[in-house]
This record gives sequence, C-alpha cells and structure tokens, in this order.
Amino acid sequence: MSVRPGHRLLVAGWAVLLAFSMESGQAATVAPEPFPDVLTLEKALDMLDQNYPDVMSAQASISKARSEVLSVQARQTTRVYAEAELRQADRHIPSRTEFIDDSRIRLVVNTPLSDFGMTQTRHDGASLSLDARQLNYQRVRAENRLQAIKAFLNVILSDYAYIVADEDMTLAFLQYDRELEKMERFEDANPVEVAQREVRYLDKFAIRSEVDNQRRRTRLRLALVLNRPEAYPDQMVEPDLSVYDRPVPEYDEILAKALSNAPEMEIARLNIAAGQKRLQAAKMQRPTLGLKFEAIGYSESYPGSRDDLRASAFLSFPIFSGLSRDAEIVETMAELDQYSAELNSVEYKLRIQVLELVQELESNQLEINAANRELEYREHELDRIRLEYELDYRASIGEGNLNVAKALYRLMKANYEKVLIWEQLDTLTTMLPAEANNS
Repeated sequence: MSVRPGHRLLVAGWAVLLAFSMESGQAATVAPEPFPDVLTLEKALDMLDQNYPDVMSAQASISKARSEVLSVQARQTTRVYAEAELRQADRHIPSRTEFIDDSRIRLVVNTPLSDFGMTQTRHDGASLSLDARQLNYQRVRAENRLQAIKAFLNVILSDYAYIVADEDMTLAFLQYDRELEKMERFEDANPVEVAQREVRYLDKFAIRSEVDNQRRRTRLRLALVLNRPEAYPDQMVEPDLSVYDRPVPEYDEILAKALSNAPEMEIARLNIAAGQKRLQAAKMQRPTLGLKFEAIGYSESYPGSRDDLRASAFLSFPIFSGLSRDAEIVETMAELDQYSAELNSVEYKLRIQVLELVQELESNQLEINAANRELEYREHELDRIRLEYELDYRASIGEGNLNVAKALYRLMKANYEKVLIWEQLDTLTTMLPAEANNS
C-alpha cells in the first residue's frame, strides 16, 4: 500500500484529536478493567475472555456432555451402600403370639464386572458427543476472534471515514463562506447561489455528524465484543497486514481443505458417529456379570438360620423390556437422520461459502490495485495543486486533500476486507496464522 509518511502523520494526528474530542463527550464511568491508552490488534485479541455469552453457552454444552459420559461410566462402577430397616415380626417358630423386633442393617458392595460391550458402546457414543461439543467451543472462540478483528478494523476505518467527511464539510463551508463574503462585501454573488452553497454545507455537516456517531458506535461494538461494556477503547494502532499478503487460492484446493477440516463439518461427522454408537447400544441386549458382597447385622438372630456375611456372583439376563427399548431405538434413529441431514446441509453451504470467499478475494485484489493507483494519482494531483498555489495560480487545495482522503479510505477499506476474507477462510480450513492466532 503506497501511503506517504506525511499521510501517516496526518492520520495519527487526526486519531489523537478525534479520540480527545470523543473522550470529552463521554460520561464519566468507572471501568473495572479499562482499555490501554494505545490499543493494538494483538492486545485486543489477548483481551478476549471466556465470559462472552456465546463462549459461556458452549462451555455449558461441554459440561453437559461430560456429565453424560460420567453417567454412562457410573453404570459399570462399584456401588457401596448401607440399608437400615426397622421391622416388627410375628414369628411362627418358635411359637409366639406377640410381635418382636426384627430390625436389621446391611452393608452391600455391588461390583458389575461386564455387560459384554454395551456400556462401552454407550461410553464411546457419549465421548464422541463430548468431542463435538469441545470442537464447537473452539469454533465459537474462533468466531469470537473474527468478530473482534472485524470490530477493531471497523474502528480504524471509521476514523478514516470521519476524516473524509470532515474534509468534505470543510470544503463546502469554505465555498459557502467565499460566496457569502462576495455578496456581503462586493455584492458580486447571487443570493440564490449563496443559499445553495449554504444548503450544501449544512448537508455535509449533517453527514459528518452521522459519521462521528458511527465512530462512537464502532468503539462500543468493540468494547462489547471484548466483553467490556463499561470500558471504552481510546487510541487505536493500525495492525501489520503483511501476513495476509497471499495469492488467491484455487477453489478446488481450498474447498478440499474446508470439507476435510471445517469445524462445522467435523462437528456434524462427530454427531453422526455418536448417534451410530447410541443406536448400536440401544439395539444390544447383553447379560450383566458381577459380584455382590453383603454384611448384615440383626437385632435378633437364630443359629443357622441367617447369614452375617454373604458373597455371590451373579449373571442377569434381560428378557423383556417392553416398549422402552423400541422407543429408544426409534428416537436414536431419528436423531441420526437429523445429523445426516445437517452434514449434507453444512456441506452445501460450505461449497457456496468457499466459492464466494474465493471470488471476493479475486475482486478484492482488483479493488486494491485500483485503489493503489487512485491514491498515487491523487497524491501527484495534490502535489501539482500545491505547486500551482505557490506560483499564484488558482487552485483548490481543499478539494485535492479531500480526494486524497477518499482514495486513502478506499484503499484501507479494501485492505481490511481482505483481512476478514482470509480470516474466514483460515477458520474454515483450520489454518490460523501463527502471528494472529491468539484465541
């Protein structure tokens, strides 16, 4: 990007002045963790935390999936429990007619040894679901990062837009003021033309006010994306965009990577695999092999009639489960069909999205080339106007400054669009650049 050092200084000066004017218009609030005085993109990405609503929701989904894994594991873990039973009994032997205390307390240790693969199958399905939720969490964090980059760049771009609007308003005011002076001092201007100049100036002033409001909104959006609604970013630093200077990729090549690595695709595949495991487990009917140990204390005992300690091995066979098993199978099959449909839907959308992003990169490259050429032309034009002004030729320096500001805004807008396009492609192909990967 061919931007002269003088323009860099101009933009930096504008940024300081604009930040000061905006700060004076803000209500005094106590921010728990304010932004640094000079905010860089790297620092903004470091400020991303896990308290953003979408991130918290994804974390909750992970916790729920972990609880499902633990619930499955609990079916094959040793259970130790105690039972106390208060009873009154009328014994037949020896012959009695009154009720006696027959209370007891039991300590039971129940250890399932194997259900011949059914619990393991359910565990595999729950683990795959957990993997899907964890991958979705990473996807949400990547989306959060993309939104932070977009919000950061929009703040800087809004400052460039304000410079254009201010130059445009200033030029309109000077033209109006010149015509007004001619009419008042020399009576050499048509009042209708003066009124027309005034209306044009007021229109430009209204536009600049709206652009100024937009600058405030972009800063608030950045604060919200970074989960600091009570803080406010002040002075921004333009990021180094050299990492995004890459050739436009081939559609087929980038599509193959996206279909293989896109988080949405992998999440859908994991959900299908988990559904298949759950369906397999629902159709399984397996016996349960285990050990059981009991220690029993009685309030009244009879020799040879009761066991104080008891150990046994058991093998239980499911015989009839009613409609509950059929309902589980039907429900799981419906979920599996839904996950399969989601995978196809994600693939269709991904093919279109990748094509659109590649085409946007191609168009963006053309726009950057055109914007570079226009900026060079406007800079040379401004140099010529300044030279003519020094030689006492009539020329409009204000219009030249406005054209340079417009060309610079156009170029920066195109460059920032390229950043966001590449960030989306990197997210789809899980190839975040090391310099930018702060999530």
